[in-house]
Amino acid sequence: MYELLKKLIPKTLIKRNEPIIRKFISLFYKGNRFQCTVCDFKMSRFITLKNEDKLCPKCGSLSRTRRLWVLLEPKLKNAKILHFSPSKSIKSRLESLTNGTYITTDYAGEFEAMKRLNIESIDEPDNQYNIVICYHVLEHIENDLTAMKELYRITKPDGICIVQTPFKAGEIYEDNSLRTEEERLLHFGQKDHVRIYSVESLIQRLSSVGFHTTKQSYKEPITNRNGFSADETIIIAKKLI
Repeated sequence: MYELLKKLIPKTLIKRNEPIIRKFISLFYKGNRFQCTVCDFKMSRFITLKNEDKLCPKCGSLSRTRRLWVLLEPKLKNAKILHFSPSKSIKSRLESLTNGTYITTDYAGEFEAMKRLNIESIDEPDNQYNIVICYHVLEHIENDLTAMKELYRITKPDGICIVQTPFKAGEIYEDNSLRTEEERLLHFGQKDHVRIYSVESLIQRLSSVGFHTTKQSYKEPITNRNGFSADETIIIAKKLI
């Protein structure tokens, strides 16, 4: 149903009427076997995408977004949050629930956001945010150490930056000579990526700019109730007092 509607309905029309379309699609997925952590929708199954990720038919959350929400929810009270490139599902939930301040930013114009901040030179004062969400952003940034220094600067003492990227085993892979979209797609898996981190290499770079880092790894059955990834790692980078 989901893929058929994507083929039949123009993208501009889908974007304009997404809440209505999702509400209609979700009727075909109602059930009790699975549940989205972001919108709490109970369903018979998730929508399985071409890359095998699981999409919530009601709010459009992906597996990583649902895990992020579980991690964030206990930390929201009175928090001032900066969210880079926010997905629509978790952005909507945070806007409705946060009793602190929630600021969204997207530099490339691909996501709906309040600000257009350059992560390599963030136009925000020092020590501003309790929580910074930097999910699947750093692999796009050529000067990633500069960006990490900026993330550290704007995070409040005792605040955290929640970081995730695609990961590989072994060493980090980057090559500045690869400039075309075709080369980057071939080497990094996506035309706008400039590297692939390993977990260890990303931790090392975040630590080098001052963060105290912890690795949170999750293992789940493939058919887990919340549609989480079977194997996932999130890095919590804390700015110590």
